[in-house]
This record gives sequence, structure tokens and C-alpha cells, in this order.
Amino acid sequence: MTHVVPQVYLDHLAAVTGPEPASVRELWEPDGVLEFPYAGSIGTASRLVGVDAIVGYFDGLRVFRDWRFSAPLARRIEGADEWLVELHGSATLLATGAPYEQDYVVRFGLAAGGRLAWMREFWDPTRTA
Repeated sequence: MTHVVPQVYLDHLAAVTGPEPASVRELWEPDGVLEFPYAGSIGTASRLVGVDAIVGYFDGLRVFRDWRFSAPLARRIEGADEWLVELHGSATLLATGAPYEQDYVVRFGLAAGGRLAWMREFWDPTRTA
């Protein structure tokens, strides 16, 4: 059964792709963990621990512009405050102006207060344009 994507996740997307990535601080638990299991294959961080590391990562990752997300599907994991979201992202590479298309599968858990506690974001590291 599909559900509406939790607002905290949509706010996370808006923050990390917008002009003020430090606003993710309000969405994450202080000891939050964000993992990108395939990122090591392209030489970027695969695990960020703590909200300062998460803010720092997205503040330094300004290689895209004009992000758009579409076709979100959300499923709540039964018996837990965990979610699985699938969506498509489109952007433009700043260096070349080339289009960037990516499909994402994201699993995350929420803390008791509704903030993001942990997230694993899966994407294809071979897509560069």
C-alpha cells in the first residue's frame, strides 16, 4: 500500500537542494546517520554521522542546480516508524550544463519527535549525465 511521502523527507529534499543546506539541521536528530552505500565507488562520503557532518556534506556539494523530483512512491514499514521512498530526480550539472537524471530508493527512520534519525539513500553512481 502506498502512502503520502512524509513532509519531513520532502523538507529534507528542499533543504539539501536549495540555497540554505544548513536548514537540514532543523530536520535531523543531532546524532543522525546518513548513508550512501554506493558513494564510495565515486570517491565521496558513504556515511555521515551527526547533523554537523550532514550539513557540511550538503553545503559543500554544489555541483547541480534546478533540482526537480517526480513520481514519489512511499511505503511505511509495518510495525516501525520507518519509510521506503522511491522517486526520480532531475537536475543540471553546473560544470557542463548537461542534464542529470537519477532514480532513488531511500529508506529512513524517524525519531519520536518526528525528525530524521537515519537514512540510506541508494542511487546509481555511474550516472553522470
